[in-house]
Amino acid sequence: MIVTKNISLARLIKWSWQPMLFLLLFAGVVAALYHFNVISLHLPWLAVSIIGTAVAFYVGFKNNSSYDRLWEARKIWGAIINSSRAWGMYVDGFVTGQFAKSKVTEAELKTIKKRLFYRHIGWLYALRSQL
Repeated sequence: MIVTKNISLARLIKWSWQPMLFLLLFAGVVAALYHFNVISLHLPWLAVSIIGTAVAFYVGFKNNSSYDRLWEARKIWGAIINSSRAWGMYVDGFVTGQFAKSKVTEAELKTIKKRLFYRHIGWLYALRSQL
């Protein structure tokens, strides 16, 4: 799976030089044979158009289903982000020393909140790596 946004031309050639060379040679041989009248090609346009239409429908449905999967994943990830923000606000608002049995200093509360935030960020990174 390719996860980078930019693919350089050198990388593209590195991955696909063998199939490109094969197709170039094959197409060149067929074109040369046709040019020198060794072979003659007669394709009925009806068969080509029917196959082209079927391939267009197939590719269209595949593209639509992959976009639906992408959009569903985006909605779920957005819900996780919104829930994380709300959870962060809850931690900031509800982790106080108001109901503590002993006096809790602001430094201790800050340490507890920081630990909770960092654990949650760690969970988010683990989830991102898993997905």
